[in-house]
Amino acid sequence: MSSIEPSAKSISTRWVFASGGIGPGLIDNAHYFVLIFYNQILGLSGSLTGIALAVGLLFDAISDPLTGFLSDNWKSRWGRRHPFLYASILPAVIFYFLLWHPPDFIRGENLLFLYLIVCNIGLRLGLTLFVIPSYAIIAEITSDYDERTRLVGYMTSAFSVVGNGMSVAMYAFWLVPTPENADGVLNAAGYGEAGLFGAIAIGVSILIFCVGLHKFIPHLREYRNVTSLAPKEFFRQSVDVIRDASLRAMGMAGILYYTASGTYAVLWVYIYSFFWEFSSEEISLLVVPMVIGGMALIPLLPRITFKREKKNVAILMFLGASLINAIPILLRLLGLFPENGSDTLFWMMMVAGFFETLLFLMLDAIWISMVTDIAEQNEVNTGRRSEGIILSTLSFVQKCASALGTLAGGLIIDFIAFPENAIVGQVSSDTLFDLGLVYGPLILTLYLAACFFVSRYRISREDFSTALTELEKP
Repeated sequence: MSSIEPSAKSISTRWVFASGGIGPGLIDNAHYFVLIFYNQILGLSGSLTGIALAVGLLFDAISDPLTGFLSDNWKSRWGRRHPFLYASILPAVIFYFLLWHPPDFIRGENLLFLYLIVCNIGLRLGLTLFVIPSYAIIAEITSDYDERTRLVGYMTSAFSVVGNGMSVAMYAFWLVPTPENADGVLNAAGYGEAGLFGAIAIGVSILIFCVGLHKFIPHLREYRNVTSLAPKEFFRQSVDVIRDASLRAMGMAGILYYTASGTYAVLWVYIYSFFWEFSSEEISLLVVPMVIGGMALIPLLPRITFKREKKNVAILMFLGASLINAIPILLRLLGLFPENGSDTLFWMMMVAGFFETLLFLMLDAIWISMVTDIAEQNEVNTGRRSEGIILSTLSFVQKCASALGTLAGGLIIDFIAFPENAIVGQVSSDTLFDLGLVYGPLILTLYLAACFFVSRYRISREDFSTALTELEKP
């Protein structure tokens, strides 16, 4: 087998990986708007919206590890990963579009509830078929400890820039006030137009990723993991992977981290629109530094992680981002933060948004790289390459916990009796105080607990090098 390391480090390959972050970034961005779209515009209760989105985790419990197992052991002229990558395009595009375009006959809570469940499961299927192989192929393309983080950094940067850029576009072009809706967030037509744009962008970006990495297929090492795809082999390999202490630690951390992130995502519009009372124009400007933070990730991440332990850097990023996220809310509850409508509040939130985004993105990139590094240690222990199953645990935990966070967000909205068809500036101060009181401490507690479990990760730079040396022995 010829070496593929130089190609993996080429700038063209890195930008191909960047294209791999666009589709997931747009799908993730939907979490920021789907609750308010179905709750405030279509009239589905917050609890039912949250439940419909959380139901997908039952599907993920099977589809994620199964996709990882199948892609680890798949044999085709397109290699192990590409058949699944190409197969992800149609469900991702179709169900993203349908999410924002419910047919006219879908009316009433029961039908809306079922419709959202179907769209959610279909969209999750497309995301699973793409995300797990796209992460797993990193370990096949390069065994360089730092280059893996760099490739993930490009994906994470695009994920953030496009996701946050979509938020800017939502408020600047689609969620704009109309004669019928003084509050642009309630502009129903805008969601539909954005849904069409997003569906097209998702399909094109995934196709670019697939075609861009197609040239690696002839050079990838062939692994003969199993002779059967029987269920017992699936369960055996899954159990072997779960036995890894580092993977269990990252799994526990992921449950807490992504639950917090999911709650944050679905309540983000409520916090910025109602708690801080920013206008649509102001929110579109506040998201700009977040986009810049995503751009800054590409040059800064390699410099910060070079020759350093990934775990130590991840913990520092975790602590910094968590505090920046929570402190403004907590200070407002104590009456120690600038008043709504003030220039001071606007500029402080703009600066906070930049650093919070940058630190969380660094954490995300390092997180994925840390999980990817488990593949070599697992191969030493079991004699099999199981990147797909290993990365499926990350994807499964991420999506399940995000769904739990979405459910939590919906329950919070109902628990504090947040009004439907609410108008900015007319929600009672008691309701807004309750929103901040539940949101701020809850998110901070989950983030800090996740940080503790990250500290239990065991694979160091030296351990990774030792595993590679062991695998190179005849």
